[in-house]
Amino acid sequence: MNLKIFYAAGPGNIIAAHRHWRDGADDPTQMSLTYSGQFADACRDLDATAYMVSSNEERDVLHDGPFTLEHRPKRMLGGGMLYHLSEIMYGLSLLVTAVRFKADVAVISSGTTHYFVLALFRLFGIRVVTVLHNTLWPKGHPPTRLGQRMVMKLDGWFFHFMSNGVIGVSPECTRQVSELAEGGGGPLHVMYPQFRRQNFEGIRPAPNPSDRPFRIIFAGRVERNKGVFDILEMARRIEDAHPGLIRWDICGEGTDLEGLKTRHQELRLADIVTIHCWTAPADLRRLQGDSHLSIVPTRSDFAEGMAKTALEAVLAGRPVLASSVTPAVEIIGPAAIAVEANDIDKYVETIVELVNGQQRYNRLVLACESVQKNLYDDRNSFSSTLERVITGDAPFRQTATH
Repeated sequence: MNLKIFYAAGPGNIIAAHRHWRDGADDPTQMSLTYSGQFADACRDLDATAYMVSSNEERDVLHDGPFTLEHRPKRMLGGGMLYHLSEIMYGLSLLVTAVRFKADVAVISSGTTHYFVLALFRLFGIRVVTVLHNTLWPKGHPPTRLGQRMVMKLDGWFFHFMSNGVIGVSPECTRQVSELAEGGGGPLHVMYPQFRRQNFEGIRPAPNPSDRPFRIIFAGRVERNKGVFDILEMARRIEDAHPGLIRWDICGEGTDLEGLKTRHQELRLADIVTIHCWTAPADLRRLQGDSHLSIVPTRSDFAEGMAKTALEAVLAGRPVLASSVTPAVEIIGPAAIAVEANDIDKYVETIVELVNGQQRYNRLVLACESVQKNLYDDRNSFSSTLERVITGDAPFRQTATH
């Protein structure tokens, strides 16, 4: 029996990524291996047929042998109850497709729909594996609003009674699922983003911490809850107290990019902070080579799943200054310093101490090498983990009742 797997992959451009995968090449716009490519690897190994859906805004369909790929935009009706209705309706549209496809397994990425909606897949004999790229709530900051708690209660019911397996991008993801499911539910697995070793081998060693200016890089989504506006405030405060000490590079794009540029001008930081916008991987690696330190200042209102940029920094041999809600700190602990989320004063204090503490900085740099091997271990990849989840439970292949 040919296994049929339905995959809801999130908002990425899976069609472009698949074409690179089909040609045996990595997606040149990404620093890490794409999850859609790793999913295709797993399907190839399992001799499975797949239907892959992304919520990418550019509607498109591609048929490629055993693979069907579709970009199906998610249309939001509004806030409040309309937001929840939008999530449910999108989940139902995916259910219809999965049933028509006669899927045996549905692999659903976080952010696709409310998790409790996935219980409906089970009513049609479709096993459900959820993939968490984000935590269920920001680490250390569980939801407090009534609406959020109600959705969490329903999601906990799904994870306890209906889930066939969970793959989280960090241990924090699976811990939260276990807490929400009160210890019940399907097996929990942790995967790590995967990288090509050769992409980081050409980056020169970290500069001497006494070199001036000390350079700090941010790479990631330019969103307020990613802490990008906090970076500008840190830069202004340090420059006022220690002129010429630090220079900053901000790489990325997002919905708050224009607002960041405006604030950048208001604070007169043109000579201190460079906003590079979207940065190609080759250029980003060059900037990492110029840097002393990477910063990941995620705020407490963002459910960070891992923060791949923290891992990329360590692979480049650069220590990481991260907020307390960043699960990557658990993985790269010896090479990272954690600061309480949103505490700009503490960030400033920590940065100045690090710049003036050569021995501590050097210890962090040495620690980077010790944590790199896990990030290159294919056993921790999405493809290997997904294969283990599917083949580890024989009924997966025989549950379709269409």
